[in-house]
Amino acid sequence: MINSKQLVTTLALALCLAQPLAMAEETRDKVAVCAGCHGPEGHSRVPDNPILAAQHADYLVSALRAYVSGERDYGIMKTLAGRLSDGDMQDIAAYYAAQSPTRSEATARGDAARGEARAAMCVACHGPGGHSVIPANPRLAGQHARYLSGALSAYKSGARSNPVMASMVAALSEQDIEDIAAYFAAQAPQAAGAGATAGGQPQ
Repeated sequence: MINSKQLVTTLALALCLAQPLAMAEETRDKVAVCAGCHGPEGHSRVPDNPILAAQHADYLVSALRAYVSGERDYGIMKTLAGRLSDGDMQDIAAYYAAQSPTRSEATARGDAARGEARAAMCVACHGPGGHSVIPANPRLAGQHARYLSGALSAYKSGARSNPVMASMVAALSEQDIEDIAAYFAAQAPQAAGAGATAGGQPQ
């Protein structure tokens, strides 16, 4: 027969186990709306939609906030992100950051070999090979080339507002942009926590 002390211990253990399970279920509900475009685990198969798996959580949160504020001009993301609390954004970002990395399988329009030389200008913020160790700056390795070229073009046109990125892409031609995107898409991605350090300017 279970005594009162054993009963209390059993109930406490059950509550401790139930809490993370409930939190995990709640997070899955939050990311469900993202799965249609980015895949259940952030492994997007649509070249225009970014791969989110193993991306830095800090960067993902800053990107969501940028859609809400209008710094990034993209209607559907502004609508969806606008429905999220800051806590929701943190939970969603943490979920995707914890997923296993994957490399884009889509065909790039640019030349990766030419892009490697041009990509040298990106190393200070995004790391060699696109392996950013600054949580505020996105990992580019393995990302869809079409998404990357679209993002660079948006910084160039002003559709994305970021003074640093705008100055970096100002002199790039369309071919330069496609080549840089092809180079980063061809690199092997790493898990989000690998080599991360503090600091950086969100991009």
